[in-house]
Amino acid sequence: MEKNIIREYANIEEDFFEIDKSCRTASIKLRFGCPSEIFDGNCISKTAVFNDDFIEWLSSAFELVPSKYRVNIEILFSDFEGWTEEELKDVFEKNLFLEYKRKRSKEKARAHIAYGLIVLGVVLFAAMILTNKLWVSDSIFKEVFSYASDIATTVVFWEAMTILVVERKENMHFAKSLAERFGKIEFKKSAVTCEEPAKE
Repeated sequence: MEKNIIREYANIEEDFFEIDKSCRTASIKLRFGCPSEIFDGNCISKTAVFNDDFIEWLSSAFELVPSKYRVNIEILFSDFEGWTEEELKDVFEKNLFLEYKRKRSKEKARAHIAYGLIVLGVVLFAAMILTNKLWVSDSIFKEVFSYASDIATTVVFWEAMTILVVERKENMHFAKSLAERFGKIEFKKSAVTCEEPAKE
């Protein structure tokens, strides 16, 4: 029963997005009232900066579609607010590189923290070994110290490995998706102005 259900919904993405199996592409459409809805209104800059919600959705778009497909994104606006498609494409490209650079900078900062945690873990581990060897008498304080050092060492090493492996993998996935899976971006005029989702 369970296998039949899994088999039935193996290609569930086809119910949500336009999939071209011959070209191995998936088209995702987003609709907004105007470009200012995807920009950060609080950020005063020479080039418009995407808001966090829009960046998060772009990142998740690559997760919604199977990795075998390249992702084409079509953004519809009911009002272009004076922007041209070429200007929006230029802003889009610059924001992608800005986001990638931000993630890389954050990754480097977190890596330094991880290396510091590894050093701290080594120190705690060495202290635990020395304590067990040099603290000859058995006492409740020795047991408490050894137990606390063991837990602290484990937590420190675990946190360091999480930063170096898990978080780094997530950032690499974002960069790989942009390099290998991003197809194209198009900005088009939408005739729909209501807040309800458009029906095909």
